[in-house]
Amino acid sequence: MRVGSLFTGYGGLDMAVGGDLAWYAEIEPAACQVLAHHHPDVPNLGDITEVDWSQVEPVDIITGGYPCQPFSHAGSRKGKNDDRHLWPYVRDAIYALRPKYAILENVSGHLTLGLADVLADLTQIGWDAEWGTYRASDIGAPHRRERVFIIAYSSNLRRESRANNSQSKIYTVERHHARTTDTDHVNGKQEITGLRPVTAAHVNWGKYAQVITRWERLTRPAPDPTYQSGKRQRLNPAFVEWMMGLPEGHVT
Repeated sequence: MRVGSLFTGYGGLDMAVGGDLAWYAEIEPAACQVLAHHHPDVPNLGDITEVDWSQVEPVDIITGGYPCQPFSHAGSRKGKNDDRHLWPYVRDAIYALRPKYAILENVSGHLTLGLADVLADLTQIGWDAEWGTYRASDIGAPHRRERVFIIAYSSNLRRESRANNSQSKIYTVERHHARTTDTDHVNGKQEITGLRPVTAAHVNWGKYAQVITRWERLTRPAPDPTYQSGKRQRLNPAFVEWMMGLPEGHVT
C-alpha cells in the first residue's frame, strides 16, 4: 500500500497504518527535521493550501491529523471561523486523488464541533465513513489523550464488496468509548500479560506508579521526567517520547 500523509507531524498515523510512504505534506520546522531524518528520499509537498493535487502521485491511503485548534476545548473553538480550519484542503486532496481509504484523526472536541461538516463533505464526494473515540490509556499508556479516529472510503468500495458477495475488506471502527477507566489504570486493576521486565525506578511516581510501571513493561524503562536547565527543572523530551509509545530516539 502506498501512503500519502497530510499534517504528518512525527508520522504517528503513518506508523500505525504501515505501508510505503510516497509523500508527505508538513511545514513545521521541527517536524520536517524528524521526517527528513526518517524519510530522506520521500518528497515533502509542503503547504497543503498550495498543492496542485493533479500533479501529485496517487496513493492507496491518505492519512491526516488535520489541525485541532478550531475544535479543541483548549482553545476558542471558532470552527470554520478559525484561520487554522484546513479540513477543506484535506477534502480536496481526497476528491482529487481518490485513494482506497483516508485515515483521519482529531481531538475529541471535534465530535461536537466540525465532525458533522466533515461527514457531510465526505458524503458529497461519494464517500462513507466510520469513526470512534479512543484514549491512549486504553492500551496502557499513562495519559488519556482521547482522540477521534475516522476511517473513510469510497461508497463504491462497499457496494463492490457486497456485489462480489465477499468478506468486506473495509476496516471498521467500533463506535464506543474507553473500555477501562483512568481509576483502573492508576490503581493498577487492569491485568496485562506478556510484559517486559523493568528496572527499578529511581523516581517517586506517587499515585501514578502503577500505570508508569505498566507502560515501562509494555515499552521500556521510563527516562527521567525532567532535566536541569540552569536553575530550573524542565520537562524531558525523551520522557514525552516514551509516554507517546515512540521508539527511543524517534523524535529526540
